[in-house]
Amino acid sequence: MVLFRGDIKCKSLQRRTSISVILPADNIHFLQDTEEIVPKPYKTLYLLHGLYGSDDIFLANTSIQKFAEDNGIAIVIPCGENSFYVDNPKAHAYYGEYVGQELLDITRNIFPLSHKREDTFIAGFSMGGYGAIRNGLKYHENFSKIGMISAALITDDIVNYTDDSNVLRSRDFYESIFGDLDKLEGSDMDPKALIGNCPNIPDIYMACGADDFLFEKNTDFNDYLKDNGIDATFVRAPGEHTWEFCDEHIKEFIKTFRG
Repeated sequence: MVLFRGDIKCKSLQRRTSISVILPADNIHFLQDTEEIVPKPYKTLYLLHGLYGSDDIFLANTSIQKFAEDNGIAIVIPCGENSFYVDNPKAHAYYGEYVGQELLDITRNIFPLSHKREDTFIAGFSMGGYGAIRNGLKYHENFSKIGMISAALITDDIVNYTDDSNVLRSRDFYESIFGDLDKLEGSDMDPKALIGNCPNIPDIYMACGADDFLFEKNTDFNDYLKDNGIDATFVRAPGEHTWEFCDEHIKEFIKTFRG
């Protein structure tokens, strides 16, 4: 396994930003005197962190490096700040465009990653789960599978928020990200609207703990998918909004890449 951590310059953000990349290369087992060669180019998961996170947070809180090696896939983790991975024209911070297209172009140019849709996947935890469904649908031509772990599907609720000192409940905070909240429903930042406008919906995997504060929102979205004839996988399991839950179900999502 090779771990790369560094900075890239991107047009979408008009600056340099950090990424972490896990490659299933050099799988040398010294004690067994064996070596596993994973064929190139690699299947690739673009993995999005949650609020308050960064590109190294999965490395610190999950066993994703070992699992990537064991399953022969590459994982690219961008730094998404607190952007919800949407485009903010006023700040010229096009995070949706970045993770949906430019990041693929940059990393495929640097690393031996597959350019095929069927080998390219997007997933995330919490805020990253929202970013995965938003950009997995908006850039559906690039991704064949979407993984949503404890996804922050809150766009139906934040329009009702008021001023609050807590970022999670602050209308000002969400307006700084999404713009006019009264125009959010039906826009390309509304996952339900994107479902209706997507001609080629990727496979969708959802998982949320029964004791997670986002469980009802995830259940509602899964019901919406069913009502629209979309057969998604929804794992309801014991658990809360924790890294332990994330670790387990990101692995379950990766298992769907086989075959």
